[in-house]
Amino acid sequence: MNRAAIATVSERVDPTIARALDERMPAHPLFDVPVLSPDDVWQSLLHALTWALLGLGVVLRMGRYLLNFPFWGDELMLVQNYLDRDYADLVKPLTLEQVAPLGFLAIELTAIKLLGFSEWSLRLFAMLSSVASLFLFRDLAARVLGKVPMVLAVGVFAVSYYPVRHAAECKPYGSDLAASLLLVWLAVGWWQNPSNRRWLWGLVVAAPLCIAVANPAVFVAGGVSLAMAWPVWQSRDRRAWFAFAAYNVLMAGTFIVLLRLVTSAQYVTTQKFMLEYWAGGFPPWQPLALVSWLLSIHAGEMMAYPVGDDRFGSTLSLICFVAGAVVLARRKDRTLAVMVLAPLGLAFVAAALRRYPYGGARLSQYYGSLACLTVGLGAAWLIGLIARAEARRRALAIVVGVFLVIGAVMLAKDMAQPYKRLVDFEHRGFARWFWKENAAEGEVVCVQTDLGKNFYTERTSEDYACYQRTYSALHRRGSRGVDLAGLPVDRPVRCVMFALEGERRDENAFASWLADMQASYDLVGEQSYRVQLNGPREPGRFGRYMVYEFRAKPDATETAGRTPAPAAQR
Repeated sequence: MNRAAIATVSERVDPTIARALDERMPAHPLFDVPVLSPDDVWQSLLHALTWALLGLGVVLRMGRYLLNFPFWGDELMLVQNYLDRDYADLVKPLTLEQVAPLGFLAIELTAIKLLGFSEWSLRLFAMLSSVASLFLFRDLAARVLGKVPMVLAVGVFAVSYYPVRHAAECKPYGSDLAASLLLVWLAVGWWQNPSNRRWLWGLVVAAPLCIAVANPAVFVAGGVSLAMAWPVWQSRDRRAWFAFAAYNVLMAGTFIVLLRLVTSAQYVTTQKFMLEYWAGGFPPWQPLALVSWLLSIHAGEMMAYPVGDDRFGSTLSLICFVAGAVVLARRKDRTLAVMVLAPLGLAFVAAALRRYPYGGARLSQYYGSLACLTVGLGAAWLIGLIARAEARRRALAIVVGVFLVIGAVMLAKDMAQPYKRLVDFEHRGFARWFWKENAAEGEVVCVQTDLGKNFYTERTSEDYACYQRTYSALHRRGSRGVDLAGLPVDRPVRCVMFALEGERRDENAFASWLADMQASYDLVGEQSYRVQLNGPREPGRFGRYMVYEFRAKPDATETAGRTPAPAAQR
C-alpha cells in the first residue's frame, strides 16, 4: 500500500473533515474516503441505499426464521439439555459435549416455559438479537464512518451468510454477535462524547449481562477496556474514572464467577472432545507453521464477510480488512483501532492457552460487527484509490450490486431448500407424521418414554427425543406413563421405538414385552423407517424408527365394558 495515499485518505475529502479527523471530538464522521465528488448524483442516494440494504438484512433474517428450518445436529444436542432441566439445573455440566453461557441457557429455558418446546420458541432470542443488531450496527457505522464506507459496511453486515444463518438457530452465536456489538456501540458513544457519562454507565450495566449471555463477548469487553483506558485517563474526569473502574470490576468479576460456577465444569466434561474437535483453532509454535496458520485462519471462515470459506476463500475480505485496519491506525487517536484489533489479541492468547479456539465462523461471531465495520471501511478506501471518478462510481455500483445478488441468492436458496441437511428434514418429517397425523386416528405410544421399556443399550437419539417433545401434544410436558388398560379399545395403538442401526437388541426382554402386548392386542402391522443420524460427528451412521400397530382383541372389546374418554381429553 502507498503510504502517501493512506496519509491523504481524509485530506482529499474536504478541509473541514480533514481538520475534524485530527480532533478528539469530531464534528463529522471520523473515517471517510474520497470515493464520490461532492456534486455526484449518488451522494443523494446513499442515505436511502443504506436503509435499503438494512431492510434486505431484516428480510433475510426474518425470512430464514419464518421458513422454520428443522433442527440440525448441533442444535439438537444443545436443546436436548432443556428437556428435563429447571433453572437450578442449568449450572450443571451439559450433556453431549455441549457448552453454552448460563444467561443464554436461562433465556432459552424461559422461552420454552412461556411458548412451548419448538423451533419457533428456541430460535426467537437469536432472531430478535440479530434484527436488533442490524439497527445497532447501522447507528455505529453512521457514528464513525463517512457515507460511502457506511453504505459498504452496512451492506457487508446485512448480507453476510453467518450472521443471517445464526439468526435462525438456537445456538448462542447470534447473541455472541449482538452482545459484543452492544459493548462497542456504548464505548464509541462515550468516546465521541466524553461529557456524557451515561454511555459509560451503560457499559457498566451492559458488561455483566453481555458476558452472562455470550461467553466470548469477554474478548470484546477486554478490547474495549484497553482501548478506552487512555481516553478515560486523559479526560481528567474523576466520575468517568469511577465508572470505568466499575466497568472493569464488573466485567472481570462476572467472567470469574461464571468461569468458576459454570464454564469450568462444562469445560472439564468436554475438554477431551473440544481439544480434538477444535484442534485447528489452536496455534502451532513452529515459526513457519505459525505464520501459515495465521494466514489461513484469517483468510478462512473467520473473515467470511459477506461470504467466504476455508482454504483462503475469504482472501478478498481479508485484504479489505487489512486496508481498513491501516486507515484506522493512521489516525492520531488510535482508540478505535485498538478497539478493533485488541479482541483478536485476547482471543489469540486464549487459543494459545487452549481454552478457546481462534478463528472459524461460528465461534468468532463475537467479532462479526468489528470485522464488517473494518471490511466496509477498507473496501471504500480501496475503491477510493481508483484515479477516475467515473470508475470509482462504477466500482461502488458493482459492489452494491454484489450485495443485492448475494441477498437474492441467499433468500432463493433458503426458500428452495428450507433445511441445512436433508436428514434434518427426514427426522422432522417422521415426527410430524407419527406424533401428529397418527394421533388423530389412533393412540400413539413411545415404548421408551411412555412404557419405560428400553431394549437397547445406546442412548435415545436427540433427534427422536426433541422432535417428540415438539410435535407430540401428549409429550409437551415431558415423558408420560401410559396405562395400556386405560386406552380406548376401539382405536389402534401404535407403539414406536428408536435404535441405532446394527445395535444389538435384548431379544428376551423384547419378546417378553411383545407377549404381554399380545395378551390383549393383536399385532396387525410392523414398519421400519431408516434415517441417517443427525449428529455432525456421526457421518454414515443410521438409525431406525420401528412402529408396531396393535388392535384390541375382539373378546377384549366385548368384555371391556368401558367408555374411555377420547385421547384429546386425557
